[in-house]
Amino acid sequence: MSKRNQSFGVDLVETDGRTQVLVDNKEIGYIEKTTRGFAGYFGKQAVINQAKDEDEALQAILASFNLYQ
Repeated sequence: MSKRNQSFGVDLVETDGRTQVLVDNKEIGYIEKTTRGFAGYFGKQAVINQAKDEDEALQAILASFNLYQ
């Protein structure tokens, strides 16, 4: 899936049981399914552990990305 933000493009790629989050074709994090929902990682740092869905995890990852830009 591909989305375009005002300043960068976001792609989600399903691989090996997790979803890679790419911004402008560079991986910035990933989303994993857990027993309690979804976990979102920005780099190797968990930014959300109990997201209700992938969209909530993605929003947490992109919020962290925006802080470090």
